[in-house]
Amino acid sequence: MKKILIAIMVALVVPATFLGSAGAFAQTNVQQLALEAPDGNRITGFIYQNIKTEKDAPLAILMHGMTGSSLGWLADNHGAYTDLITKDLISKGYRVVALDARSHGARKDDMKPLERLKNLRSGKPEPYLAMIEGTLSDYDVLLAKVNKNFGPPKHILAAGYSMGAQMAVLFAAKHKEVTHIVTMVPPAAQSAKIVAPITHASKVQAQWLLITASQDQFASPADNDALEKAGGEQLTRVEFDSKHRLPRGYVDAVIDWIATVEPRN
Repeated sequence: MKKILIAIMVALVVPATFLGSAGAFAQTNVQQLALEAPDGNRITGFIYQNIKTEKDAPLAILMHGMTGSSLGWLADNHGAYTDLITKDLISKGYRVVALDARSHGARKDDMKPLERLKNLRSGKPEPYLAMIEGTLSDYDVLLAKVNKNFGPPKHILAAGYSMGAQMAVLFAAKHKEVTHIVTMVPPAAQSAKIVAPITHASKVQAQWLLITASQDQFASPADNDALEKAGGEQLTRVEFDSKHRLPRGYVDAVIDWIATVEPRN
């Protein structure tokens, strides 16, 4: 392992506040997703792709953090800078897909995400587990839909921030066709070991970039060290001297890593 320490679909017009308004992104299409989960739950999200994106283009599945939504990967000037990652992936020819996690975005229900987390910490894990495990099953539906509509992608990248990073680990552990994952400040989730990243890390076969924060409120240095070790030789870790909200520079680390490890055709 390497460690680096650093101190269906309806086309929409892309608003100027999304993905910028100039250059290659002026020809970016945004398509709404409306799918149905096996349990009848409505799945919402977006596909972002350039008008030149190939049918068998590599696929990037982007997973947002708690209290966020799929729009966080699209909105210009988003506080976590995640839109910059979307822009780069589209410029590289990726088909980019983002879903709303259950209880988030257009899928808000009678229990807020933070209330589910509070219940978990007080010994009532069922609502939190339902949110995480239900969302993971939604990604299964999404992957099947993409394969049906476009055929198998050249390769698959799963990337997530915070709770999304947690789910990216679980998703990659389940789907061996995932070739790359980027996990930005995944929470330790020690109160829910069945869905904790450390529980599934050893099953991830994909090339893995782990971004950690030395002052993270949701994962201790020991938690991050353990996750790095469990990830094995295919894992590269980059750490920033920050809290859970990473500085702008982490985006460059993500973009550079993807450019270095992505398969060449």
